Amino acid sequence: MLTREQKRSKIDGIMSSVKNSSFIFFVTFSQIKTKDISVLRNNLFKTNAKMTLVKKTLADIAIRESDIKDINLKKSHKGQIALVFCDENFFSSLSFISDFKKKNKDNFQILGGIYNKAAIDEKTLSLFTSIKSIDDLYTRLVWAMKYPISQLAVALDQISKIEK
Repeated sequence: MLTREQKRSKIDGIMSSVKNSSFIFFVTFSQIKTKDISVLRNNLFKTNAKMTLVKKTLADIAIRESDIKDINLKKSHKGQIALVFCDENFFSSLSFISDFKKKNKDNFQILGGIYNKAAIDEKTLSLFTSIKSIDDLYTRLVWAMKYPISQLAVALDQISKIEK
């Protein structure tokens, strides 16, 4: 059993990580080998992210004291919770987590996250899992803008050929 001071210290550590991270993911896992979790942690470390196992009650207190609303890990999730804190490499970190989830389907889940003090649900995060980097996102954005324009050019070309 932790003393009151030890709990406060853990809460302050979580709060510090919450304040210093732009993106936070909540994951849960069970029956996964320690070496597999270590591989995930090492991959996340390469993207300047860190994964920390937390007690849900302490995490809830730290998140609430960090002025983040609409998150209650203790009531909404069962099992062990880990928080993944990351900054600029959001897509790379999420890609590692998503790949790990595919390998451990029944034993690992992405529960949600926080971005700029706003809660993100699992469905929203799943939309981002196919994006590998910010450059990939920019490429998709340019393609999304280019495709309708190129189709319009083809249609106008066909119309001009019909009129001749």
